[in-house]
Amino acid sequence: MSIKDFTGIRKNSNLPNPYEISLPEDIKDFFGDYEDSLNSMLDDLEKATLAYESGNKSKENSDTIKRLLHKIKGEASMVGVDEISELTHETEFAFDELKEEQRPDMLLHYKDWVCKALSSMAEKV
Repeated sequence: MSIKDFTGIRKNSNLPNPYEISLPEDIKDFFGDYEDSLNSMLDDLEKATLAYESGNKSKENSDTIKRLLHKIKGEASMVGVDEISELTHETEFAFDELKEEQRPDMLLHYKDWVCKALSSMAEKV
């Protein structure tokens, strides 16, 4: 895998093409389980993000978002989907660095990218 620059997530700017995601050779063996898990976590992330955006910026909601990002990063790393792992790593840092009002757009931008990447992965498997 070539190193891709995911720092654009911090400025809500361009990210690498999600349709050019690299896949480990053995992903066919467990892709269905990974896809189900990732979709579930992305749904939960979107719900938490929308609640956060609507004014519920509680510590509990922030902790839920951070926990989900960490879990997404860990699973991606474990199955060898390095681009999702690296983007999620950058997103974790961005969440801590950005102003509260910037976080929801950044998180939804992240989710959109990962959904596109997952769709691309499903076509390749």
